[in-house]
Amino acid sequence: MTLPDIAPLALSEQEFAAQVDALAADPARRLQLIDFLREDHSAYDERGSATVVRMRGWVLLALARGELSDAALIFVLEELDTGIDPYLVAAAARALRSYSQPNEAVAQFVSRALNRIRYRDEPVSFERYGEYATSPTGTSAVSELLATLVWLGPHARQVLPELEELRLQRGLSRKLRLDLDRALQAIRGSAPASCCSGLPEGAAASVRAPGTRRDAQSIESVALQDQDGQLLTFGEFFRGQPSIVVFFYTRCDNPLKCSLTVTKLARVQTLLEARGLAGRIRTAAITYDPAFDRPERLGVYGRDRSVRMDKNHRMLRAVADNDALREYFELGVNFIESLVNRHRVELYILDANGRAAVSFERIHWDEADVVARAVKVLEEAACVAERATG
Repeated sequence: MTLPDIAPLALSEQEFAAQVDALAADPARRLQLIDFLREDHSAYDERGSATVVRMRGWVLLALARGELSDAALIFVLEELDTGIDPYLVAAAARALRSYSQPNEAVAQFVSRALNRIRYRDEPVSFERYGEYATSPTGTSAVSELLATLVWLGPHARQVLPELEELRLQRGLSRKLRLDLDRALQAIRGSAPASCCSGLPEGAAASVRAPGTRRDAQSIESVALQDQDGQLLTFGEFFRGQPSIVVFFYTRCDNPLKCSLTVTKLARVQTLLEARGLAGRIRTAAITYDPAFDRPERLGVYGRDRSVRMDKNHRMLRAVADNDALREYFELGVNFIESLVNRHRVELYILDANGRAAVSFERIHWDEADVVARAVKVLEEAACVAERATG
């Protein structure tokens, strides 16, 4: 039985939580919880950001009540990689401990989350949906992350120097220092088995290669505007040679998402230039928020992050048909009116026909890997052209 997609605001938060609980209690339907972690799920339409946090956090906690599947792991790692909300990070840390076995590949995610969230830490409660923690003895994001390091034990040995340095610093409460000592003791235990050193395929690099590339003809005429105010269509810019495309918006309040994404795109441009490919592989950063991100904002945002902007490299907004772009790329984004309430990290490599050949989703990508994959798409285009003229 497949759970129907919830209509926008069809359920109250309490009804949503009850439906999540029902799925979590049914082993045959638990995998359907993953649907609720899609940013574009209609359950999040027109919800405020704080509401979305509560809803997604409850889904992560539901996943923690059973064994975390490989398919759900990427959503947990995403929150540890880029999350800045203590409730969501705490829920992700707890969910990770329900994975089948400790895995040293996730240790860096936990350590990065710990170093980031300890400056934002606050008590959280997981007892009932939407409940606020009122006792200092309750859990917190840092507590949950340290418990996850205890669970990892020797599998987290690679982050031991960072934790030892943290122990020397001031700022942790007495309780958290005791939790940290327990984690250090567990990590210094016997060496882990070598069988648990890699993530399952897909979660390792969050890379997806579509089985069938979607025809870009449906958005060929979508009007775009660049940072200089120049108008062009999707087809005019994205047809003829491969492209690397990221999505962002200037009002994003998570520096580990949009700001870092655009900064990393600038590094990709530098790598392309170093290989003499800046004129053969285009790049673009397209805003989720075209009504607010006018050309002047796009230009300032790009310049502040050292983005190269010329005829082959542009900051773009849709003048109209933004929904068509959203549908074509299957973007992981949702809105309350025109304001983004949740989005994922996403990058696409398009072939010379404007079709998505590779996508990097949820966790941050390596710039050199993106360039290497774009070069393969470029070589593929050259082979196709050679056969056509041969």
